[in-house]
Amino acid sequence: MSDPFARRPRPVDVAVVDARGRVSFEERRWPKALDAEALVAAFPVEPLDVVVVDGPQALARPGASVREAERLLRAPGRTPDVLPVPGKPFCGFVRGSVLLFAALHRLGTLEMLDVDTTELGRARLFEAFPGATWRQWNVEKLGKKASPEGRATRRALLEAEGLCFPTGELPTHDQLDATLCAWLGWLTRAAPERVHAVGLPLRMDSEGWLREGRILDVS
Repeated sequence: MSDPFARRPRPVDVAVVDARGRVSFEERRWPKALDAEALVAAFPVEPLDVVVVDGPQALARPGASVREAERLLRAPGRTPDVLPVPGKPFCGFVRGSVLLFAALHRLGTLEMLDVDTTELGRARLFEAFPGATWRQWNVEKLGKKASPEGRATRRALLEAEGLCFPTGELPTHDQLDATLCAWLGWLTRAAPERVHAVGLPLRMDSEGWLREGRILDVS
């Protein structure tokens, strides 16, 4: 994910993993207006897609300054109990992500864990935090994420898990984070015993806001 409120918003890197584990990359650009209709048009979803986003899906429970999943996984961005105002670090990123999840969920076709189904294998819209999963593989000891060495290490780890990258340039660290998200979604169908969800269950409050929500991670 990128910050849609930045002076020059970066495109959002999207990794697509097919049923055979073949990876391809795309980009999505934020619309000028972040209303639900514009967001759904800017981030189209196919009927059978499983979507995993590297960004917060919901607000914290009332009175909390951080979601439990973010605290447990030591996420640098903290989501409060109200939509943050862009300007301070991570505020625009958090706001844009929460609005995107809300828009995609309003489609009515992307089931979310806890509010729509209790089964990982039936949910189709998830949140992930790649930093936590990379930590489990101790990747930070094998090269910084933006360095050629670090990127090559991450790609090799995902290739060892059965993914096949396109030939050519080494993927960027953002593309590799996106691939990790897509791989976690792939596992919910191919090997659901290898993934679990961390944090408090997602719920919808009386005003229609999604709150808390669990983050997908490798078991």
